[in-house]
Amino acid sequence: MKRIAFFDFDGTLTRRDTFWDFNVLFFGRRRVTAALIELTAAVLSSLRFDRSFIKEKFVSILWTGISYESYISFARRYASREIEKNLLPVAMKVFLSHIGHGDDVYIVTASMKDWCEFWAKRYGVPVIGTELEVSDGYLTGHLSTPNCRGREKVARIRAVVDLSGYSRIFAYGNSNGDREMLSIADEAVYRWDRIPDIER
Repeated sequence: MKRIAFFDFDGTLTRRDTFWDFNVLFFGRRRVTAALIELTAAVLSSLRFDRSFIKEKFVSILWTGISYESYISFARRYASREIEKNLLPVAMKVFLSHIGHGDDVYIVTASMKDWCEFWAKRYGVPVIGTELEVSDGYLTGHLSTPNCRGREKVARIRAVVDLSGYSRIFAYGNSNGDREMLSIADEAVYRWDRIPDIER
């Protein structure tokens, strides 16, 4: 039977959070800072502190009305120019080892699927991630999928993968948002506290 490995992206394969990095590079630090101030006021007035609400509100402040073409073009450039500079060597060694051993490999991320997917295509690895809603060629400021974090990561995995078909499940993560995904694995690695024996 085959083996399968699930990798979180931000902070697991990468050194820093690509969601914030992408936004700063697209809009500039001053615009993102202003958006964070607006976001803080919106969260305090609504008294909603869940991450999904916060992320969608932040997206709505910055991305509403941005053309999908300009967004996806920048996502492609970001994937080709920035992500490679941000990768953790230990993570990539394990990631490539799984691929080299013929394991099925997935990236499962709360970041937007698009820039992660552009990067992952070079390795033939599918991405499960948060997606933006598009209407008439423009971003609406809403998410078209739930924020891919926590229990949603496991729900999204189970929607596309029959885990019973695998002899061994690996999962790699670095935050509380990965704990549910780590809990379904035979080999769970948190913040690179160890390197599993992929050879056996």
